[in-house]
Amino acid sequence: MIVMVRGAKDNQLTKLLKMAANFFAEKLLSSQLSKNITLTIHIKDKLDAGGYCDYEDEGLPLPRTFNIEIKRIKTKIHMFLILAHEMVHLKQMAKGEMKDRYKKSKYVTVYRGETYGDDISYWDQPWEIEAYGRELGLYRIFCAKLKEERLSK
Repeated sequence: MIVMVRGAKDNQLTKLLKMAANFFAEKLLSSQLSKNITLTIHIKDKLDAGGYCDYEDEGLPLPRTFNIEIKRIKTKIHMFLILAHEMVHLKQMAKGEMKDRYKKSKYVTVYRGETYGDDISYWDQPWEIEAYGRELGLYRIFCAKLKEERLSK
């Protein structure tokens, strides 16, 4: 996977975000799929949520070029949890599990074959349940890997 980071203002943070994104991709995607993904992580001072994931490949059946926006937060732990969460959404879109569609003059989300309108609560959206359910585990195994690498040096 090709990963670029914009707006981090810190070389160490840039390095760790790239490592984390690649690690999360390794856990979420096949190696064949991962090597065809391009990701740009944008660190933003002002964002109305913790993060967003979207893609640039309009019109293609499965997107391969993604942007993840992460709100700059003093506690870096939360930035990595947000990255893990948004990487789950990247996986959902890259594998075709989740697609946004325009139907009858409004957007709907198709997730694993079922169509959802805007009448479903954020916390009941199955794609969000999956992302929240996986973010902490992904983050913890990434931290364990970092600790293991540092101890082996």
